[in-house]
Amino acid sequence: MKAKGERQKEEGKRQKAKVKRRKAIIKNQTTKIKRRCNSPRGWRVKLRHLLLLLPFNFCLLPFAFSLCLLPFAYCHSSAQIPFRLAILDLQGDEGGRIASLLRASASEDKTVSFELIDQDLIRVAARGAGYDGSLNLSRHEARALGNSIGCDYYILGKVQVARRLGPGEHYYFEALAGLFIVETRTGRLIKFVFEQAKKASEQEAQMQLEELIKGGWGKDAGAIISERQKQMGEIENTLHRPSPIIEVFNEESEGKGIQQPVFYQRLKPAYTEQAELAGITATVELEVEFGEDGRVGEVEVVRWAGFGLDESAIATVRVLRFKPAGRDGKGLTIRGLVRYNFRRPHSQAAKPQALSQEEIDRLKESLRGILRPGQRPR
Repeated sequence: MKAKGERQKEEGKRQKAKVKRRKAIIKNQTTKIKRRCNSPRGWRVKLRHLLLLLPFNFCLLPFAFSLCLLPFAYCHSSAQIPFRLAILDLQGDEGGRIASLLRASASEDKTVSFELIDQDLIRVAARGAGYDGSLNLSRHEARALGNSIGCDYYILGKVQVARRLGPGEHYYFEALAGLFIVETRTGRLIKFVFEQAKKASEQEAQMQLEELIKGGWGKDAGAIISERQKQMGEIENTLHRPSPIIEVFNEESEGKGIQQPVFYQRLKPAYTEQAELAGITATVELEVEFGEDGRVGEVEVVRWAGFGLDESAIATVRVLRFKPAGRDGKGLTIRGLVRYNFRRPHSQAAKPQALSQEEIDRLKESLRGILRPGQRPR
């Protein structure tokens, strides 16, 4: 046992001696290199080392260059990803002329790449989602419809052609279209398009309306791109900016000791001319932030209607004056739901429509016949 222990000690001494010799060799080599570099011919040594490393640097250069271009490549690839677009059947679009025009404009677009969803698949998916053709959707309903279709964006709307009575008892035809461009992920109405054409004949009015829609497609596609950029900005803001704590006012708020805001006046939003022309009855719901300073903060549309009614409702909310909500004697910022119902005013609803003009003509002719002596009324 003693001999074995002595051998282990000797082995340990030999290992230590080897380590010392290696350290001494490395130290001597380092000293020589320093002396050469500091000597008058040292720059040659440095140049020699640099030349030896150049091939290695050139090998790494493509990888570094590719890393620098990676963000641009990502942006380019994301820009080339086509937007899945669905164009639903439009109300009043006889023969699907306007819907076909929209599909053709999207497929011929050179600035934005669109992947159009098949029309038969759209109809089946819409029926499966329980969509009844309504143009007054909540964001939840809009999301459900878009997810059922499987698209990024979709377009729905209304087309109408009517005969109107102008000044001097002259008739003309008016063609109008209201188009809703909806984003599936949020269910948000990103753009409402209203086009209107007036001509002496129905065919001319229809043709001018189609030209207006085709000419405005560039702006519609631009709205889709802007919405995508807006989403990216919102994601960045969410990551970097902490959200303030805001109470949500509902039926349970009173149980928490929250006093609801007291409004000093009741304001009714205006019924727009676009809605009047299209005969729209709709409800607009807004999620509004009522600040502790008595001012209205952020306003978000959670049920949209188009035809200028959303903007009318927002403008009305913006001028509301109120006593802030409170709790324990302190002002409180809350978020609540505001709902406005839009109905066509009776004075406007009583106006003669295009379908009743023939009856008005017969009535006028009858009155003229009564005033002519010796003639019987027709």
